[in-house]
Amino acid sequence: MNNLPTFCFAMAMLTLFAACKSEPIGGKLEGSYWTLSAAKLSGEAANLAKDSEITLVFSEGKLNGTAPCNSYFAGYATNGSTINLSELGATKRFCDEMEQENTYLSLLSKAQAYSVNGDKLDVFSPNGQLSFVRMKNDKAEATRFSQGVGKLATQFPMLDAGDVLHLHPILRVDSPGNYPYKGTLIDTSFYKYFSTDVRDVWMGSGGEVMAVGQYGGFFICRVPGRYVSSDIAIFWIKDSEMQHVETVAWAWCDEGWCNQQDAWLTDTDKDGRTDVVQHYTLTDDRGKIKEERLTLLRQTEDGELLPDNTAKPEKDKFKMAKI
Repeated sequence: MNNLPTFCFAMAMLTLFAACKSEPIGGKLEGSYWTLSAAKLSGEAANLAKDSEITLVFSEGKLNGTAPCNSYFAGYATNGSTINLSELGATKRFCDEMEQENTYLSLLSKAQAYSVNGDKLDVFSPNGQLSFVRMKNDKAEATRFSQGVGKLATQFPMLDAGDVLHLHPILRVDSPGNYPYKGTLIDTSFYKYFSTDVRDVWMGSGGEVMAVGQYGGFFICRVPGRYVSSDIAIFWIKDSEMQHVETVAWAWCDEGWCNQQDAWLTDTDKDGRTDVVQHYTLTDDRGKIKEERLTLLRQTEDGELLPDNTAKPEKDKFKMAKI
């Protein structure tokens, strides 16, 4: 009987602990960025290497991130506070922190429930728990860029063309020969990183878009034109998307007339900014020029390309390609 108060006190404490134990509450995951702060395996805290960082990103119904050794990815779906992962995969690089990485991926792959509490995320699996803190803004922005338009930008090699890059169109896209701007096909899944004005046109036209390269701060593409991927357009990255600047080189022939425009990217006034010289001709079926003009688009301090009507480019310096 003397032990009854002690027993009742212990039972009361257990009841209180059970009542206070929080249940998973779910929350918004889409578009969120996280960094692992702690992990528990079978009730014991897992050791996390101080010089390694594990990240977790939720985007467009998929998750991805970096572990100490590899990048990983999976599909995910939520229903209330439950979460289910599908087709978890990872790259296959080996490093000294493989044990830590394997523990993390094992817990994540068996995730069943989660809770978002402000800047904290807890993911629960049958044998443990992963705790995350929301990624700092600058880190999240860098991650967003590298996984979005930055990933698209890596498909554009730097072009070594000296002080002037001459861009011209192509008519025989099915037989380009030694045409210098063949480029690499951009998968349509990357179109979402281009501005809407060109993306909608490309999706409607069915033409292919080719990544040619980078030069003078511009990203150069071969884009659908009158003869399918025959035109050259320049883009730049602003507001986390690839924005169309100008279609600088193009050509087409119709009813005995041929139009062609070539372009040159160069710093005409040596101010450190790349300008665009354009040379246009309209010729008849005998090759006689009926109309011709040279124009200069000068890049301003804020990056805009504006016509310089006072400039008079020398025709001999900007000879058009024979196509």
